[in-house]
Amino acid sequence: MSTQRWRAARERVQPRLDELAARRDALRQRVTDRATTAVEASPAPVRTALRLGIATVRDAMKDRVPGLAAEVALFTLISLPALVLVVLGSLGYVAEALGEDGQEELERLVFTVPSAAMSDSTYAAYESLVRPVLESGRVDVIGIGLLLGLWTGSRAMNRILETITIAYDLPPRASRGRTRLLALGLTVAGLLGAVTILPLLVLGPRLIRALAPDGIADATLQLLDWAYWPAMGALVIAALATLYHVGVPWQTPWRRDLPGAVLAMALWLAAAAGLRAYLFFEGSSIEGGEQVYQQLGTPIAVVLWLWVSAIAVLLGAELNAEIEKEWPTRTTDSSVAG
Repeated sequence: MSTQRWRAARERVQPRLDELAARRDALRQRVTDRATTAVEASPAPVRTALRLGIATVRDAMKDRVPGLAAEVALFTLISLPALVLVVLGSLGYVAEALGEDGQEELERLVFTVPSAAMSDSTYAAYESLVRPVLESGRVDVIGIGLLLGLWTGSRAMNRILETITIAYDLPPRASRGRTRLLALGLTVAGLLGAVTILPLLVLGPRLIRALAPDGIADATLQLLDWAYWPAMGALVIAALATLYHVGVPWQTPWRRDLPGAVLAMALWLAAAAGLRAYLFFEGSSIEGGEQVYQQLGTPIAVVLWLWVSAIAVLLGAELNAEIEKEWPTRTTDSSVAG
């Protein structure tokens, strides 16, 4: 098609495109006006919550949170093999201290869960590689995995810090070197936390019963059992709040980062529940003739879960930014931009 014909075709289509754009803008304005009217007619606490929610979603769309989350999920997926290698190599030493029951639970987590996402040949190769590492620990595996894990993991963490900064509507840090060092430090902290917390997740409240003195009453142990998982959730929320606190090139009180961490945790739990329901439905509905779909569907679900988890973290940052706009704790030029 010649340039003249292309221009003529564009001139014929352009009025229709302009009309559709005008209708879209009018519809968006009507929805915004109705939402504003509904918010203003609500009681004060509800009005504040709705206003924060609407502003968070609006800024999330403006900051391209789904696209940024896809970038974070990609870098996280790339870094996972090396990071898992480090954790497994370290757990080989930790497993010796868990006892027989703990080792069985750890093996179930490491071997049974991945088998749902792998073909028989892939799982056989995975098991032959991982089992010697898990049973005895491997210094060479830890060393190689640590180098790869720190490199890929710090790059993923660096991207997370960059996207959180965008979510806060702040300019990037002036020193890229300091950002890389911060990302490296957070990656090391994450690896140490994984090696420390994973055995606790495996053993669960049984660890408390095993370590408790004989004189403690059953009622006390039941109370500890009940408080175990909420305590783990609080630990994750504290870690997320710390990530928000140190991850942006400015400082607010640490407690001001808690609302976003709570939102991120709630969304992450919802994503995990959705993934679990999907895997359960897939496992119960797929017959043997559709194993190819099953083997493809599970990894896709995991990637989707990483993406939704990244969205949760970024939405938490957006909420914290909106709270800071509504009730600022800083009056300097480094405050969150509007």
